[in-house]
Amino acid sequence: MDERREPPPQPVTRPPVITSAAGKLSPLQQAYSRYVTHTTNCDVCRDIDRGRCEDSERLWNAYRAQGDEAYRRLSEEAP
Repeated sequence: MDERREPPPQPVTRPPVITSAAGKLSPLQQAYSRYVTHTTNCDVCRDIDRGRCEDSERLWNAYRAQGDEAYRRLSEEAP
């Protein structure tokens, strides 16, 4: 009397990981990727109490500059 009426749940599958070699990232995505890669591997940046290092600040500013440039280009193209 304890029969299941629903099909058993499907195993959890994750989408395949796409490497960056399979496609090209935009300049904004590349800048953010460089920032994230640095901050996750840097001892200073990973320690929340120590703040960010100079390289991290430089990479963050480069990312922001790329975002500002992308916004500027989009706003010029808009009607």
